[in-house]
Amino acid sequence: MRKPCLRPIPILLHRPYFLAIIGSVVATLVMLPIQDPAFLPSTALLYVLLVVGVAGALGRGPAITAALICSLLYAHVYVPPLFSLNIQEAQYLLAAGIMFVVALVVGQLTAKLQDSARQITTREAQAKALYELARRLTATQTQSEVKLAVAHFLEDALPGGRIRLIDPAEAEPSMLPPHGEIAEHRGQTIVSVGQGREQTRLLVPLVASTGLHGLMICDLSASQASLSATRELLETVASVSAVALERTHFADAARESEVRHSTEILRNSILSALSHDLRTPLTRLIGMADTLASGKLSDERRQGMLENLRSQAMHINRQVTNLLDMARLRSGSVEPARAWQPVEEVIGTTLQQIKEQWKDREITLDIQPALPPVLLDEVLIERVLWNLLENAIKYSPADTPVELSVKRRDPWLDIAICDWGPGLPPGNSEELFGMFRRGQSESSIPGVGLGLAIARTIAEAHGGEVLAENRLGGGASFTLRLPLNAAQLPATPLEDTP
Repeated sequence: MRKPCLRPIPILLHRPYFLAIIGSVVATLVMLPIQDPAFLPSTALLYVLLVVGVAGALGRGPAITAALICSLLYAHVYVPPLFSLNIQEAQYLLAAGIMFVVALVVGQLTAKLQDSARQITTREAQAKALYELARRLTATQTQSEVKLAVAHFLEDALPGGRIRLIDPAEAEPSMLPPHGEIAEHRGQTIVSVGQGREQTRLLVPLVASTGLHGLMICDLSASQASLSATRELLETVASVSAVALERTHFADAARESEVRHSTEILRNSILSALSHDLRTPLTRLIGMADTLASGKLSDERRQGMLENLRSQAMHINRQVTNLLDMARLRSGSVEPARAWQPVEEVIGTTLQQIKEQWKDREITLDIQPALPPVLLDEVLIERVLWNLLENAIKYSPADTPVELSVKRRDPWLDIAICDWGPGLPPGNSEELFGMFRRGQSESSIPGVGLGLAIARTIAEAHGGEVLAENRLGGGASFTLRLPLNAAQLPATPLEDTP
């Protein structure tokens, strides 16, 4: 035989109401010893106090239930005749009625104050969260960062909801209202796209001063979507998000404009360099080649012209190499192949190349003895030293020496190249390390202004730097500073280099 299904008492399904009834009964049992007409006012006040407690703890509905139960228990247990609702005297009936009205009014006021306190606490928490969102949005740089921050915030603020921020052009027809139009003004801030028993889709346009910047699609539960607090939160977040999206939009436009401006400046500089510093040597090469082809030169003049031809070709080769090196360094495709090298060997190789180009130029050396090996890319550092030495030779009188000194200043190794020329121009010497920057904008000295920029870029790739300053006695001094990395020295000492 099938047992009947036991159903719980409906009141037990509402725990606050059940607790209000149980509290009223227990309070009545506790106050039974004072069943005396003289204590009726005190008993009524105790019941009122109980209703106030229920209203503060359980809310308005349980408080009304407690007020009704307490008034009935008060009339049944304490008002003569005891344990009967047949009240014969008008004063007792009036007292029971007044007790019920007072308990009901006080319970309602207490529940209302409790609701207000909860709302204030909720709004305070929302205000703090919105402030944190606004602070986080001020640090965003791109629109994707803004959308990600807003989506995470709303998913935390509205548990169970699914939030997406998209561009209006990316919206599918199913996401839009039936008429397919989106309001681009502040009058219509939230559009209900889909309504269901369990889920509602809200569409919130992100509108700023310059128009529509996106759409916020919120898939929420029906109970969440129906709350006015939810809609107020969505409107506030939409306003803050729209301003952030507008800011990032203008920031992106400004960056693109700056990149275009920098590209245009670089293009003009390259064209200027190619037209001035490469076209002139090429013209000379063509002229010398025509002269040699005529065959009317003596052997001595022909030899001199061939040497001049070689010099001009090497000059063009260096300029093109500088352009290519700077392009590769700026693109980040050059990775230094560093190894432990004696700095004396690197300097010796560079000086040998310099002597082939400038045979009669005096270069003095001052190298501190017992220098440790340095972790560097030999080819790139030779390029740096060549550019610095070439710069010193070109911008100083031919009858003055170029001084090269190497000293250890822990944790650095300083390679200083000094000349006796006119020195650095007044102002910010850091501008000399920019691309296509020269100490003298109009000068007969050949060059495109890339040597110092290449030198600093290579030094920074090694963890070092290139410094520039004027000497006290006149002239300029450029210092290549490289890290010694003494803690990473190889365990096996390097072989002595002759």
